[in-house]
Amino acid sequence: MKDAPRKAVLLDRDGTVTFDKSYCGDPDQIELIPGAAEALRDLSAAGYLLVLVSNQSGVALGYFDEVAMVACDVRLGTLLQEQGIALAASYYCVHSDEDACGCRKPAPGMARWAANDLGLDLSSCFVIGDKTSDIGFAKNAGCRSVLVKTGYAGTDGRCDVEPDFVAEDIAEAARFILDGAPAGKQE
Repeated sequence: MKDAPRKAVLLDRDGTVTFDKSYCGDPDQIELIPGAAEALRDLSAAGYLLVLVSNQSGVALGYFDEVAMVACDVRLGTLLQEQGIALAASYYCVHSDEDACGCRKPAPGMARWAANDLGLDLSSCFVIGDKTSDIGFAKNAGCRSVLVKTGYAGTDGRCDVEPDFVAEDIAEAARFILDGAPAGKQE
């Protein structure tokens, strides 16, 4: 008998969970946004898998290599583990906009990989991010979306989409999800 599909929160990294350091390839610069650990712990305790989905075009642009990107991922994992939090998985797109790949947000590739790997029901999942590309990613993947005002706060203008909810930060985004996330756009 096949397991029932699972729910998750797909999380952007830079500007959502960690401070955005603009093409960060230095693990020493990975720093959690205040309230992020508590928010992630609450989401996990409520049964949501925590899945990182991050565009990392700094690799394609030559700012850092994949070894540095993985070192940043390990650093984030360590910071979260110290707070009693585990990510179910991390997915990265290392391409630039010019590569026209299917994994760079707003394309839904990373969500589809996560759904396949983790048995997710994407219609029961949420995306939390700070850019319109994160909100477009959610829409293209069939997920609900929360735009946080940290990081770019939706000012990147890459996609013409509206989030389901706008939150000050990841802590407010988690409360929205845990409070039942009423249907329709909320602010």
